[in-house]
Amino acid sequence: MLIFTLMFAGLMLLSAQSRRRFVAISLIGCVAVLVVAPTPAPGQLCLPCIIQAVLDTIGKVIGNWLNLIIRVLTDIRSFHQQTVWPLNLINQAKAQIMAMIAQFRGRMQGIFLTNPHTATLPNPVALEIILRNRQTADLGSVGQVYVNAFRPVPQAGFMAPQDRDMTDMDDAMAQNSLKTLKMSDQAQDLMLQAADQIENLAGDPDINHMAPGTASFLTASAVVASVKSEAIMQKMLAAVMRQESARIAHDNALRKRRSALAVQLQNDMTNILQRR
Repeated sequence: MLIFTLMFAGLMLLSAQSRRRFVAISLIGCVAVLVVAPTPAPGQLCLPCIIQAVLDTIGKVIGNWLNLIIRVLTDIRSFHQQTVWPLNLINQAKAQIMAMIAQFRGRMQGIFLTNPHTATLPNPVALEIILRNRQTADLGSVGQVYVNAFRPVPQAGFMAPQDRDMTDMDDAMAQNSLKTLKMSDQAQDLMLQAADQIENLAGDPDINHMAPGTASFLTASAVVASVKSEAIMQKMLAAVMRQESARIAHDNALRKRRSALAVQLQNDMTNILQRR
């Protein structure tokens, strides 16, 4: 045995090229010697026996703890799958969602896509087309098409200055509201596309194979889409309020105009009577 050890040590010295490599080869050689060496006497130190004892301890003590942890995790998983989130109820809810989508999506799309063209003359037809195309790239053309349909503001001298100002302001508010309407139509289409995507994900039969927490992200996307839709509605309400304010201002301007004319008429009649 001593001869075998000396021969192995000589091979190690010949093959070692560095200190770290020599240490590594030495350790491997020691393990190999212990493996091929005969079993030591009961009173001698037995490294394989110590290693085996350590492995037995790990397998019996730590292994039992690991098995207990695995059983607890299995029980928790079963509780979640059978009580907290039962699979049959989840599938039932998904089936109900798919039924609602199939029942209402087509009808709602039909309502949103309804585009009745009722104008017959060229200028009104052009205005109707540009207002109902649900696009924003042609906002710059709305003004000219509007003027072609409703005629431009009369030139100075052909209309009282007050009436001319009110007419110009009414046209400006009307064009602003029509442009806002076109932008809201396009935003509405984008919201409907997002809603369809969320519905498709909610009713996707493969959603069970997605990563945990997907439902929370899907809910967050729906909430964000809802907030955007509310913002669009608020913008449209603001446009309506501006239009209503302009109408009230127009009515008050007419009252002021009539009052000024009445005062002027009274002064004219007084002058006529005084001349007599």
